[in-house]
Amino acid sequence: MPPRLNTEVLTRRRRFQLTGRGGVLAVFGACFAGLLIADWANWQELADAVFFLASSLAAYYVRPGSLLPVVVSPPLLFLAACLAASALTAPGLPATAERIAVTLGGAAWWLLVGMTLSVAIAWLRGLRAEIRTLWSDLRGGQARP
Repeated sequence: MPPRLNTEVLTRRRRFQLTGRGGVLAVFGACFAGLLIADWANWQELADAVFFLASSLAAYYVRPGSLLPVVVSPPLLFLAACLAASALTAPGLPATAERIAVTLGGAAWWLLVGMTLSVAIAWLRGLRAEIRTLWSDLRGGQARP
């Protein structure tokens, strides 16, 4: 006899959803912590992988209707986290600027792949409808003929 599927566990897992602000805050916090740990461990790929995971998981766990800010903001959040982490760990302003440039240059491919995956996840979860609504609101609520 095959094991029975426990539907209560499945519904409990799916009930966990973040608001748009919660998703944005989670991505920033994860990127900031990842950058600090990567600097401490001298392993820069860790920060890149943390961005990839944080942006993808945020797109998966954010409530439908709040997907647009979570899809648009992760690169800016990574930059803000990079600025904050570099300001805390670099000895001076020139070293801070150099560290930011090196970090962003090394993370470019991770940022691109992470954003592509985040957009794909959000698209499957209803991003298209949010874009349509935004576009309609920007046009003054006028429907296309």
